Amino acid sequence: MFSSLKYFAVLTFIIFSYDIVCQWFKKLWARHSTLPEGLQFDRTSKAIRYVIPKFHLQAHNKKCHTTFSLNFLPGSGRTDGEGIERDWAIMNAAANSTKEMSEGSRHDTLDDLWGDWNYRKILMMRKSYLQSCIP
Repeated sequence: MFSSLKYFAVLTFIIFSYDIVCQWFKKLWARHSTLPEGLQFDRTSKAIRYVIPKFHLQAHNKKCHTTFSLNFLPGSGRTDGEGIERDWAIMNAAANSTKEMSEGSRHDTLDDLWGDWNYRKILMMRKSYLQSCIP
């Protein structure tokens, strides 16, 4: 995660969305300080929020509901935070095909499958947009 964030040093607002973020974030910054210097960043200049995606939030207690709900995060709109979960459900079918591949072959195959999935989503967004333009 910090490997990705190092390329977005200009960000001033970061949202961490994870199904168990209420536990995960507790030692996050202690772990951050043990990382190599190239992966660390100054968090004091950033507004950082932690949220639990809406479907997963129902399994948490009331304190989590008020502390980590996207419903109370200004600027989140009606985000549910579950988009990646829906994509993984589709990709689970690839598990049997890739489990015995070498690491490189598996990576390339999954990369191709994700690329195809993203391409299909773009086509569906275009189709939806074009249909909305027809009177």
